Amino acid sequence: MNKTVAAILKYVVGFLIAAGIFFLAIGMRNIYTETDIRQIYRFLADGFSIPGMLYLGLGFLIWFANLGTFHGIGYSLRHLFMMLLPFVRKKHQTYADYVEAQKTVSGYAFLFIIGGVFFATGIVFTILFFV
Repeated sequence: MNKTVAAILKYVVGFLIAAGIFFLAIGMRNIYTETDIRQIYRFLADGFSIPGMLYLGLGFLIWFANLGTFHGIGYSLRHLFMMLLPFVRKKHQTYADYVEAQKTVSGYAFLFIIGGVFFATGIVFTILFFV
């Protein structure tokens, strides 16, 4: 598959998932029967802010994981389970070898872009609600 097609597909699928979360959030609030414009702005602000914060939070979580924030926790849990589970080969691995073997995730900038667009739109509707 071509790299540009894969990148476009990643953005389209990410946007469709965010749009699904948006429609789920506003659908639960019965926005279609509301007549007060301030309440409609509030519902739209909530609807856009929820997927925006989810995508931005997931992007920051992946970014911090790539920096090595969770290596110690993963190393500790792995050795804990290897000690507690019987019939598991107990191959000792040093922490330095564990960190070196960890792979980093790449190509997750679309989370920040889609999340930023949704969150900025949510901020606009929040401003309209308060004005």
